[in-house]
Amino acid sequence: MLLPKPIRKMLAIFRGSVSPVLIFISIMLGFWFGLIPGFSGIHVVLIVLVVLLNVHLGLFLLSGGLAKGLCFAAAPVLYHIGAAVQDYLPGLLSLLGSIPIVGMTDFSRYSVAGAFVVGPIIGAIAGLLMARSVIGFRRTLLKFEEGSEKFKEWYSKGWVRILDRLLVGKRTKDTKALFTAKTKVIRKAGAAIAVLILAGSVAAIILVKDNMAKDYAAKTMTQANGAEVNLESLDLSVLTGAVSATGIQVTDANKPQNNQVAIDKIAADASIYDLLLGRLVMENVEVSNVKFNQPRATPGEVVATAAEEEPEPFDPCDFEATASDTSKLDTYFKDAKALKEKLQKARKWLPKEKEETDAQAQGQQQQEEAPHKYLDYLLARADVPTSPRMLAKRILLDNIQIPWGLFDNSKVLMTNISDSARTAKLPVTFEMNSLDTKASINTKIDYSSGEQTPGVSGVFEGFDLSKLQSSLSSDSGLMFEQGLASGKFSGKVTDTSIDLTIDLAVQNMKAKAQGQGILGLDSETASEALSVLNNISTKIRVVGPITEPRLVFDVKGLQDEFKNALVKAGKQKLAEEVDKQLGEQIDKELGDKVPGEIKDTLKDSEGVLDGLGGLLGGKKDDK
Repeated sequence: MLLPKPIRKMLAIFRGSVSPVLIFISIMLGFWFGLIPGFSGIHVVLIVLVVLLNVHLGLFLLSGGLAKGLCFAAAPVLYHIGAAVQDYLPGLLSLLGSIPIVGMTDFSRYSVAGAFVVGPIIGAIAGLLMARSVIGFRRTLLKFEEGSEKFKEWYSKGWVRILDRLLVGKRTKDTKALFTAKTKVIRKAGAAIAVLILAGSVAAIILVKDNMAKDYAAKTMTQANGAEVNLESLDLSVLTGAVSATGIQVTDANKPQNNQVAIDKIAADASIYDLLLGRLVMENVEVSNVKFNQPRATPGEVVATAAEEEPEPFDPCDFEATASDTSKLDTYFKDAKALKEKLQKARKWLPKEKEETDAQAQGQQQQEEAPHKYLDYLLARADVPTSPRMLAKRILLDNIQIPWGLFDNSKVLMTNISDSARTAKLPVTFEMNSLDTKASINTKIDYSSGEQTPGVSGVFEGFDLSKLQSSLSSDSGLMFEQGLASGKFSGKVTDTSIDLTIDLAVQNMKAKAQGQGILGLDSETASEALSVLNNISTKIRVVGPITEPRLVFDVKGLQDEFKNALVKAGKQKLAEEVDKQLGEQIDKELGDKVPGEIKDTLKDSEGVLDGLGGLLGGKKDDK
């Protein structure tokens, strides 16, 4: 054969057995495939169509190559078409995002959205032109073969046939059949080939998925944690969506020799439908045997991160609080530094205060300014909410040893945990119940409200104040012997600031003052009030930067509570003193002249006063 095989195949199309319909489909799919940048779910769908349909692979590949070159050459055009699609056809893009496999395509990219719309149009035009050319050539060839004796005589020569076979290849014996034969659009072996490809892909995934998935998961979690994360094993069932991981160790970035968290096993069920949309949605995630602050065999590697922003100076006026009612954590907590470090670690999981503002500013900038670099036209994205790619609807952590005496061994339930809670618009809840004590807490971050900063609310109960005492500072002025605290809280918490109001109720309290006392009272006077103050209700606000919060007390309300307690304590003390003096006087005057029962009655100051009131004509209380 003198000519290269690809050229011979293209020439053979004009007089071969390829139907014009299949020529049209091959070129249209090729242009559609090549014009869309990158490789995504829509490309997978087009490949499946090529396998199932009786597509001419040569035409498909040639068209795809031409379209790929056109994609780079016409990047600005695709960008502007995509911008129009984002503005006028958002419903179409949303519908495409809900179709399995197709939904794995990033339609937020302007060039992808534009190419998805114009790709089949350009391909259809090119396919129609090619099909018409082939039909015209074949009709001309048929006209020569049937109506020209000179052509028949010339083509009957041996050297012409040999040269035709060498240059072009085998020709169709019956040219008329090209116009009368029924087109077979579906490839008979296409379904079998698709099944074989799928089976081969599954087999390959089974062989390599575990190690690849484990390495990817470890790398991703390491970046999120800021320190090394290790996984002993990660198993994924492709057919059922079952996921399990064992031996998870999360290094503490501040103490690389320790694990911040160590988990024996995680098991989950993933939705196959959502996996085909490029999302990982898990209905139930069970986490067992979680331990905190455990030593590592070898220190973990810490990832270099950008320096944290310094918190803004605290101004009580920003929170409508007075400086005299405000106190730092150091005043009340023994290890306030450790508490602040925990708040610092929690920042990455809290709602982002500037997230929406930054996204809006970025979106406005994108709309006002076109990309500056040529290839940026292919990468630019529309300002659309990023849908969550990971969502755990229910996470159960059983038998967790919480390093806090209030809870100890506990059970934790979390719901709607995702990588983009704001766009998921689902309430995120956190519920922790101690298995050893009566303590429990239930918290909700309400992303479903649609507010820029979601509200935080919750309830707690069974907090044993005697267990809390070990974490309180000696400067707090209080020492709790017993009591159970409960209440509710609400407000706003973000990665930069906090403003929570806590309605606190304490029952069966036994406490005494220490140090310099509290609320302007010396320790002796305060202890005297606390001796009769068994139940108390008050409000406490937690405000300020998230890493340097302040406590704001209802000082006036507490002072009133203590005043009433002091009055009650004074009455009790007065009654005790009267009883004492009256008893001494009766013993001195009467001696053994009256029975003991009468003397005991006379020693009761309240009974004596009631009796005197009756003798003097006063009205006795009905009992």
